[in-house]
Amino acid sequence: MLVGAAEVFASGRQIEQDFLKPGKRQLADVVVSKGMLGAAFAVFDELLHGLEQAGYPVMLAPKDRTYWRSAVDERESPGKLVNRRHPALWSPSRPTLVFVGTVAIGLTLFELTETKEARRVGDQYLPLDQAEKYRPRSGWPQWSWTIPHAFATGRLCLQVYSPYPGTHWIHRWVERRPGELRQWIARIIRDIAKAAPRIASLVEDSEREAEKRRREWELERQRVEEQEQIRRREKAKAEATQQLLEIMERWGESQRIQDFFSGAENSVSNLPEAARCIAMDKLAQARELVGELDALKALLEWKGPRER
Repeated sequence: MLVGAAEVFASGRQIEQDFLKPGKRQLADVVVSKGMLGAAFAVFDELLHGLEQAGYPVMLAPKDRTYWRSAVDERESPGKLVNRRHPALWSPSRPTLVFVGTVAIGLTLFELTETKEARRVGDQYLPLDQAEKYRPRSGWPQWSWTIPHAFATGRLCLQVYSPYPGTHWIHRWVERRPGELRQWIARIIRDIAKAAPRIASLVEDSEREAEKRRREWELERQRVEEQEQIRRREKAKAEATQQLLEIMERWGESQRIQDFFSGAENSVSNLPEAARCIAMDKLAQARELVGELDALKALLEWKGPRER
């Protein structure tokens, strides 16, 4: 996994504090400045060989399961504020994992930064003690000021973590002096192996929680569906009732009109011939104007609540 990776990192672009940002992302999870590249890969190589020899294979995360990578905060003293670094540090597309049995544990090796008071000299910030070498004889201009700025320390941190979604477990080994991680490798391997049962337990807890949430969601979905069915039934009942009342009103109106025409026709029959012809023509026009009133047809087309 490390063969040729250092060369890819070295050819990447440098961002603030000389941290490397290679063009490829399927690489070992190493986040360091250019000056620490060789030392970091030497430590990582020794660690991975030690893990392999202990029977714990190391690889980029396989694609048959979802693994997540824990975020990296390279600040030695993170504080309460979120590190909104720009540009962002490089990150791999797939986490680097060591497998202790069937349990995966994430590995990230990164360089620490520390915050110092700094002054901008040319196109870069320098700590005040280094910036003093460039102080003009006439002193710093009035527009020049100092600000807190992060600087790479040359010290490494190994971060191991649970890569399973829904779990949270992180442990770090932080160098106080450059080179200490190589002295701790045997202990680190033992501690990684001891962490596997704990991570497995966290995964089980997470899966139980996920199953609980799934059941709760299913119950909620059923409750919403039942309420929706009740709402649809009530709506269908209300619509059917309203339509039936309209049909009844039309039926009554139809009967009233039919009674009118029947009564008128009976009365017309007693009129003299000339008047009867005029009256019958008027009734024909009236029927044409009113149109066909078939309340029974409307009733047959009516849909009850169960048909809606």
